[in-house]
Amino acid sequence: MTRSYSALLACLALSVACASKSKGSDNPDAGQYDGYSDGGASGETKTPTGPRPKARASTATKAGTTKKGKSLALVSTKPPVSGDKPRPTRTLKAEFAIDGVVPTTAAVGSLIEIHGSGFPTEAGGTKVFVGGKPLKVVEVAADRIVAEVTAASTGVVEVGLGTARINRRNRAKSTAIFTGIAADAAFAQPRTQVGHGLVGEVYEVPAGASEVPNFGELGSPVALVAVDDLDIAVGQIPGVAGRNQNYGIHFQGSLNVMEQGSYELCLTAGDGALFFLDQVPVIDADGTGQSREVCETLEIEPGEYKVDLLYYQGADAEGGLTLSWAKDGGAKAPIPTDALFPPENLFELAAKLNAPAG
Repeated sequence: MTRSYSALLACLALSVACASKSKGSDNPDAGQYDGYSDGGASGETKTPTGPRPKARASTATKAGTTKKGKSLALVSTKPPVSGDKPRPTRTLKAEFAIDGVVPTTAAVGSLIEIHGSGFPTEAGGTKVFVGGKPLKVVEVAADRIVAEVTAASTGVVEVGLGTARINRRNRAKSTAIFTGIAADAAFAQPRTQVGHGLVGEVYEVPAGASEVPNFGELGSPVALVAVDDLDIAVGQIPGVAGRNQNYGIHFQGSLNVMEQGSYELCLTAGDGALFFLDQVPVIDADGTGQSREVCETLEIEPGEYKVDLLYYQGADAEGGLTLSWAKDGGAKAPIPTDALFPPENLFELAAKLNAPAG
């Protein structure tokens, strides 16, 4: 399937902050995700610091088959990250408040992040509730709490100061609704790491869609999901945020490549999906109906590459979304959690859906 990527890339450039400075390297160019078109009204073209990658759209194939395209070359303008990646810093408010929650729906056993300010860091000084039910607090910093979802519950997220009972004087409250659910659907597998994996904005997609839509025309996201990796087998219940059809997810983050090599990247999707690295179209698994696997071979230099994966599920019952790779002819496997990082604009994504209560 041949697609025009201009509108899709414009959507990505407008909806993703692509030039935030990384804290994961001393390289002065680190974090400069140089896009090849700014997607704005001006249509101005940016010039990356390294050679422009050569890429073309893949061709979708019939269910259960794989088609390899010509070898692609990809060079990152951002060096690889060794070990864990430090969290981006931001200016904190003076008051005790919640500014965002990531994700807004997650399976029991998942870790969620509560962004804000004024959180007490002493032992036993912070409690987290969803719909009045407590969560297990795992980590507390002045600007972030990591908590584990311990039971299925729905409601606003509240942070209390050192008491078993929250009242107006000792609480911070988010207006966004968080939903903890059982791990019985495709995108409801427990998230076990907060410093790795991808984050996805969930959108409503009009009924009858037959290809990946322009996400920039879908309005505001309705939920946030977070995944350790993308390894959702064909045939799993294609559910997310209370929906099992007519939705789309814009997954964001980065792919950390430590070693140079020839990588076969494969995307299996039903209904359809598009995969971009540094805003360059790499895999086109778009379409509707049965899941299909599409692979491309890339010569990849070490580096951290910005990930945008656009996925949609229409009215068909068969779901599935797997992102895998194989290096230098080796065995193919899902891209592991430790090779994926959340987007650096995570706080801004969370703030869209988690306006603080007045």
